[in-house]
Amino acid sequence: MNTFDRIPVVAIGGGAGAGKSELARALSTQGFTVLHLDDFYHEAMEAGVTVEKLDGSGRVLDRGHPESIDLHKFLLEMVRLQEPGDGKRGLVVEGTFALYFSEIVEEAILSVYIATPDDVRLARKMMRKLSSGDSDAQLMIQNYLHFSRPRHEEYVAPTQKSADLVLDGMQSIDSLTKAVTRAFSEVT
Repeated sequence: MNTFDRIPVVAIGGGAGAGKSELARALSTQGFTVLHLDDFYHEAMEAGVTVEKLDGSGRVLDRGHPESIDLHKFLLEMVRLQEPGDGKRGLVVEGTFALYFSEIVEEAILSVYIATPDDVRLARKMMRKLSSGDSDAQLMIQNYLHFSRPRHEEYVAPTQKSADLVLDGMQSIDSLTKAVTRAFSEVT
């Protein structure tokens, strides 16, 4: 549980493309500060888990593995953002591994998992990457099949069982936002 002298934490997890960032963005308009776990991947490849590139041209940081997150750096920032002030309603921690790390879950007064079908998550992720200039759809699908999907099944999907609130990622962001703010009000 959250310590009373700090801003309460809402942890939002789920697979890539589930809608976590969109929900967090919507909650930021409701007085929540947002901290993205994806901003805390290790900067040095040797500090995290690496995998061989599918084209065999070297190794890359495995963004589908929780040990590629610099958890120490993240936790320092989370504690800093929990300082009272500026009329903050709460701190939203969102990321694929937000419900994986016990250090986050134990601090959260509300844990939320966004359950979105795999095909929808893949389509959303591909649309996002393609619109940002990453134009190799075949490589994206190979990466999903070889790395992302197995990592999701091993590290992310099991966290749904321990979430306080499981939301349907096919619902509108407005519906998801209302569900989270309602549940947050009930626990604060």
